[in-house]
Amino acid sequence: MKKYRQNDDEIKAFAYDIYSRLKANSIPVFLCVGCDKFVCDSLAPIIAEILKKRYNIYAYIYGGLDYNINATNLMQAIHYVETEHPHSQIILIDATLGSDVGDMIVTDSSYAGMGRILPIRRVGDFSILGVVARRAKELHLSTTKFKIVSDLAQAIARGIAMAMSVVSTKIGSNFGQNSKYYEKNL
Repeated sequence: MKKYRQNDDEIKAFAYDIYSRLKANSIPVFLCVGCDKFVCDSLAPIIAEILKKRYNIYAYIYGGLDYNINATNLMQAIHYVETEHPHSQIILIDATLGSDVGDMIVTDSSYAGMGRILPIRRVGDFSILGVVARRAKELHLSTTKFKIVSDLAQAIARGIAMAMSVVSTKIGSNFGQNSKYYEKNL
């Protein structure tokens, strides 16, 4: 597990960490787990929207503000993604709690459900997590400020886009020049 802060040098290191884990032989799947009902759990859906609307990455992106992937439909989403993309690398994106709010984390453990705090099921090849609030005895879903989540989502999406631009360049001849994201309703 490696933690990164939200400054230019750290975002570049974060992007390189993601890039070094991506396989260049298949289109990756970004599984963005969270819901827009609570600010602290909206990180991954916001990242999905940024990746889809701002960056031109060559990947499958599931989850977002229009279709949240959360505890109620997570098993269905995982089954769908694993069935539709059996040879693709799955990267889980989720929010988590920790001591340093604003940290971006890349880790080999991929548990959906507030990152590693409320693990629902292991899924994917690695995880990208954002620390949205401090870990406390009780989880207060309404105490996270939207600006913290928004800034963190922007930084994570930027790092993913940087990593994917290098991967897309290397695999562009295999997958075509005009790379676009793919989104399917589950």
